[in-house]
Amino acid sequence: MKFLFGAFLIVCVFAIPTTISASTYDKTEVIEVSVYNAGSVLIMDARTGDVLYETDGFSRRFPASITKIMTALLVLEQVEDLEERIIMSENAVTLPHYAGRMGLVEGEDISVLEALYGIMLPSANDIARALAEHVSGSIPEFVTLMNNRAYELGAHNTRFINPCGLPGNGQHVTAYDIALIMQAAIQHPLFVEIISTPYFSLPPTNKYEDARIMRNSNVMVRPSRDEFNPRIIGGKTGFTNAAQHTLVSYAEHDGLEVIISVLYASPRGAIFSDTAALVAYIFDDMPLMVEIEIPIEPVATVDELEADDAIEEDYEEAEAVEDEEDEDDEEYTNYKEDLTIEEDLIPSEIEIESEIVDESETIPAFAYYNRPVLPYDPIPPYEEYSSAHPEPPEPSNSEAAAVASISIAMVAASILFIKWAGKRNTASV
Repeated sequence: MKFLFGAFLIVCVFAIPTTISASTYDKTEVIEVSVYNAGSVLIMDARTGDVLYETDGFSRRFPASITKIMTALLVLEQVEDLEERIIMSENAVTLPHYAGRMGLVEGEDISVLEALYGIMLPSANDIARALAEHVSGSIPEFVTLMNNRAYELGAHNTRFINPCGLPGNGQHVTAYDIALIMQAAIQHPLFVEIISTPYFSLPPTNKYEDARIMRNSNVMVRPSRDEFNPRIIGGKTGFTNAAQHTLVSYAEHDGLEVIISVLYASPRGAIFSDTAALVAYIFDDMPLMVEIEIPIEPVATVDELEADDAIEEDYEEAEAVEDEEDEDDEEYTNYKEDLTIEEDLIPSEIEIESEIVDESETIPAFAYYNRPVLPYDPIPPYEEYSSAHPEPPEPSNSEAAAVASISIAMVAASILFIKWAGKRNTASV
């Protein structure tokens, strides 16, 4: 009987949970958070150019494919006959493996108008390169044209290195600058018509006998999608690892026309939800800040504080090693200086590196939520990425260890009890 009692104790011990649920934190505090996630947002009056709202709207960011807004603007300004045929060169169709493309082949020809749909709807990089060659004769010459035009528009914190927005050293925009470029582009009715088109059928070509459907990557203009918003006339999306997701939109309601820039957002759906929130703010006076309740973590024990101090010391030591390595990397330390344009330097004198290179060779191949990733910007540990979306605290290590210690002690006591009971039985015999 005593043996059965001892076994029962062991079963009870192992039935005790070894973790503490985060729900045990019954105290909460109220904080204000924004309803959008992007690192930079800006709302501009499309007619006057006045900034109606912005957060980090003048911070430099990687652009990704919103670069093609400038490419389309220059094509519309430089090409009179949009029925001209452009022929895909070997250089135009030669792209890095990660670059999006329409899949046209060398020698294939399409009209300039069809090419404009190709860069603004499916964001085809091969077509963007072909358009650059058609307009300027070469991609480097076209890039010079891009930077000169940006400077003329007042986008003085913008620098392009290719007509696509593909990764590479030295390119950057701001939410404000790209809104200025969009403001110039929407002066062309055809541009507005293109960006508002959900689908476009590319007719058969000399190299492909079937029509091909182009889908607009900006799903806010596609009525069949949940993200569809009737106030959004059109826009341009973009994505690279460094830029994260980007979207520049043109919207109108009750006579007010605005341009909305959303840069450095993640995941992809955030560019659409953030844009919808900014649309609701500017047209419906909806708040951009909301109050939420979050759990308050209990006061840490001495053991927890000591453990945290040890972790912090390890992190600071590793950071010091990284700083030493950075000092040895001339390209890294001079990057900020490279991005600085002297006031007396006219745009045409800016040297442009147009070669498309693998992103991993030029910039960090990682990105942190809601943070710029230009190399000269210090990047924090991922745990510090945002205070806007706090999560309930996890059980501390000391609490879990305490439960485990109790469980082990009870198991040991049960074993001793069984041994003691066995000796008494033997002695009684």
